[in-house]
Amino acid sequence: MPPNKLSDENDPADWFYSAGDRLRVADSSWQYEGLTHSGIELLQEAVERYLKGYLIAQGWRLNRTHDLRKLIEEAQGFEPKFGEFDALAKELTEDFFAQHYPGGDWSSVGMNYETLRAQAGQMLELIQKSLPQYFP
Repeated sequence: MPPNKLSDENDPADWFYSAGDRLRVADSSWQYEGLTHSGIELLQEAVERYLKGYLIAQGWRLNRTHDLRKLIEEAQGFEPKFGEFDALAKELTEDFFAQHYPGGDWSSVGMNYETLRAQAGQMLELIQKSLPQYFP
């Protein structure tokens, strides 16, 4: 159940809550439905929100983008290890936009879902280690 409060785009905890919610639903979708466009979108949105939460915790000013490559680039300015997730950012961003708006090429969307999900988990571990105060 969502918290009963007004959320704040400048509060990393709100971004992490929103990210975790999306990741749980993406995992549930994968488990019960298999690969779906909604599952890809939820995974991308989870990664996006985890990155935005991390960046905001570092003092970054919110940039409203869905491009994970841009967010990874920003995160590398604070922690070079985020560079390990360039491939995740590229593929998941491409999958997101291909399925998000009709007219994209759906033939390979989510083709590497399990790998993308594993990499998202590794990125989350990096964020959790960097900001343990937000992940009790």
